[in-house]
Amino acid sequence: MDKNPTSVPTSATENEIILFRWNHQIKMLFNPVLWGNFVACFGIPAILLGIGFSFTGNYKASVFLAVGLIAFFAVIWTLTGIVIDLASGFLTSFVITNRGIYFSSGKGAKTAATVAVAMGVLAGSASTAGAGFLARSEQDGTIQWKDVKKVNVRKGMRYIFLRQGFGHKPIGLYCTKENFEPILALIQSEVKR
Repeated sequence: MDKNPTSVPTSATENEIILFRWNHQIKMLFNPVLWGNFVACFGIPAILLGIGFSFTGNYKASVFLAVGLIAFFAVIWTLTGIVIDLASGFLTSFVITNRGIYFSSGKGAKTAATVAVAMGVLAGSASTAGAGFLARSEQDGTIQWKDVKKVNVRKGMRYIFLRQGFGHKPIGLYCTKENFEPILALIQSEVKR
């Protein structure tokens, strides 16, 4: 477990006791969590757009629209994943204290979000620029123990997903082989309170 991450979340206050601190390189291309996010962010809207277009009476065109959009975004997503994974993934730092959980994205994630904004502005694409701005807003996050409402665990990936109430940013912890079990036990004990 890395006790000295290169990027420490700034939300933690000095009077908190740090229980765990580590970095993780998040790979994109073969990450089922990120592919699930892809389906939610791109697949579902494309299908809904196709359904909406079907009300014009041109069913064949509506299917091609939905499938074409999904294929287009999947190619872009895959190419982006290849580039990110070749650059060793996104560095993310995690800190768990006696008060809650913090994460901070590394320089690569911040650069990718900035590039998405710039590309959207240059291409005149409000959706690309908006996605970049949304990604920038998701760079850092905090959940206090008292606010955790739901915990999902994917043991095979050593991944713990913590959610607050509706409308709040969740946190996904990518744990190491060494710290997964102790962190899971800590989270389960804190959430039961």
